[in-house]
Amino acid sequence: MIDTKNNFWKDHPELTFAPELDKFYKEDKSKNKEKSSKIMWGIHLCESLESMFYHHPDKYEQVAEKFIKEKEFKWEAHQKLVDMYREYCLSDAERSLTIWNETMRLRSRSLKEMYQEAFDEKDTDELVKLDKMLALTPKMFDDYKKIKADYEEEKTHKTGKRIRSLSDDDVI
Repeated sequence: MIDTKNNFWKDHPELTFAPELDKFYKEDKSKNKEKSSKIMWGIHLCESLESMFYHHPDKYEQVAEKFIKEKEFKWEAHQKLVDMYREYCLSDAERSLTIWNETMRLRSRSLKEMYQEAFDEKDTDELVKLDKMLALTPKMFDDYKKIKADYEEEKTHKTGKRIRSLSDDDVI
């Protein structure tokens, strides 16, 4: 469970000496490092696969407005922190899943826009190309499912929990 009322740095003290994060921590002159803690919790809410915000397409905007309480918060200025968070806090499977989520979201949004433009302009050649790209979507989702299965298996090994089947319980 994520408890954002706690100080991020007290919950994750090892990150106070991770490259880039250590600098961000040391440069924070606010009481109890509250400002940097809030931003790091914001990153955690957006990047942790266990967070309810993780799958939201506008998660960074939502977290900036609702959690950090700065609607115009500039996440771009903190991209290195996001990158370092991913490197230190996410496993290889989690990073792969994150990249696929971002890629599929970008692809879907872009294909929709390009398809609409080609349709409006009655550009049949472009529509044919886009149809071919759309036809590849199921294969891409199959690849995504494999990565997600790797993540789920890794998560099971980390927590030692798995869902028991009916045959495991001798029900069938």
